[in-house]
Amino acid sequence: MIDLEKYKISEFLNSQVSKISKITHFYKDTDNDFSSIEEGYIWFSDLLNFNDPFEVNIKDGDIDFKVLDESQMVSFLMNNPFVQLCDGRDKVIIPFQLSRDVVERIVDKNFEALQEPLNEIVMNYVRRQQENKFQCFSHDAVNKDIVKSRLMWSHYARGLRGFAVEFEFDPLLDSMFNLNRGYFNGYSLINYTELGFNDYILNVTNNAKPLFVDRMMFTKHIDWEYEQEVRIMVGRNRGYYDSSCISRVIVGQKMIDSNKEKMSEILDKKGLKDKLYVANFDRRDFSIHINKFE
Repeated sequence: MIDLEKYKISEFLNSQVSKISKITHFYKDTDNDFSSIEEGYIWFSDLLNFNDPFEVNIKDGDIDFKVLDESQMVSFLMNNPFVQLCDGRDKVIIPFQLSRDVVERIVDKNFEALQEPLNEIVMNYVRRQQENKFQCFSHDAVNKDIVKSRLMWSHYARGLRGFAVEFEFDPLLDSMFNLNRGYFNGYSLINYTELGFNDYILNVTNNAKPLFVDRMMFTKHIDWEYEQEVRIMVGRNRGYYDSSCISRVIVGQKMIDSNKEKMSEILDKKGLKDKLYVANFDRRDFSIHINKFE
């Protein structure tokens, strides 16, 4: 049984991301894509501009915490530090900071009265988060060869006509924090499920697992699990980074020669030409191989 009193969000995320070494973003081959590499930034977009037609943009009524029983509500309150309650004297109470027995007493006395305010508290948090700009990357925690994914190259890099940039994960986060102060708002792994919001809430709490709003916000259908996505959040469109975070730049085999030359020149000017690779496909076994660019 998980100790819900000690199972904090930071520890939860750390346990999930500890195996991530590198993350990769796949590009098409537009002029803006090349310019972003040259100028050292990543473009961050609104959720509504993403290509997934089912991309989660949570609206009022999508989540209803009336489905929780008292024990489930206690667990939820203790695992989401953004939830703040007020007592009758306007004193702010943060259940996340309290012991379980104290939170149980609060819920026991105020269970029904908490349901609707909790919905509003959660939606206010979601609205603030959704005001961010986002960008998607594929991590290597599960699949160390994610950069060889046929589906990723097909869906996001124009069938090997585009390119991919592989970043060192921790250095990229540190760099983005330092170069985007006041705008860098962290990251989250994508959660994959076939369940709707309320069924997901019940499934998680019934299995004595911590229920984090962030995991609900960053949820996609299991059909997209091949992406192994980690999503970074920034408060503006351009998120700058230090080029030393780049592990490899991989051009697709089908990229036109003039664009391959353009990428080579860009990386040469940045002192990164030795990090240029090419993704070649093998028709014999449908595999993709990454080789040094010659």
